[in-house]
Amino acid sequence: MNVPEHLRKPLLEQLEDQADSDDYLVMRGSSLGYGLLGDNVKRDEFILRFLDTPNPDLEGNELARELQSRASGMIVLGKDGDALLNQSKEIFETQLEKALPDLPDDIEIDIATEPLKMARQARSGLMENAFLRKEWGECVREAEHARSIIPDYLLYQPHRDGYPIEFVVKGMVSDDKELISKGVEMQEEFLQYLIEVGYLMPWKELYFVSYMIYVLSRNLLENSEF
Repeated sequence: MNVPEHLRKPLLEQLEDQADSDDYLVMRGSSLGYGLLGDNVKRDEFILRFLDTPNPDLEGNELARELQSRASGMIVLGKDGDALLNQSKEIFETQLEKALPDLPDDIEIDIATEPLKMARQARSGLMENAFLRKEWGECVREAEHARSIIPDYLLYQPHRDGYPIEFVVKGMVSDDKELISKGVEMQEEFLQYLIEVGYLMPWKELYFVSYMIYVLSRNLLENSEF
């Protein structure tokens, strides 16, 4: 994964400008930015800094996603994120339970209803949660459920046959290093695409968990012995 040369300078300038911010989102964005630039020391420094901030006043899927972001950072640092993952899983499941009775019959409607948005966020969160807990079978099931409520035209084209982490976990289950490698490559290509088209803006930290999952997936690939 490479940050194009014409983007490196403005990214570094942005990271320097926000280095002293005490906003947890900005700190997390800095962590993501340094990670993309390959500076893992600075990446980890900013993970520790945002983990040291109090939990924000959020609720529902937003709170679950925040807890999951913090847990993913802890795991990359070699810390135990289980307590936060258990909390976020419970919240996602509650939000999904609320949304399911009101899902529209047609999931391909142009404007998603609030219950459909809530269900999509919860399913995506549960898929990532299972991955972070290394519950491989559960991760695959949640990924299949997640795709079932998202029409193909809304999915990044290579993900229509499976999300990157699906290939990683299927490889872990079947001791298939090629599948793990395929998932890692897909995740890297996705992040590279986001960088190049301008969606991945590190100062907004939107894709922090995706990047953390990429880091963890690559670690699984490099440490696999089969």
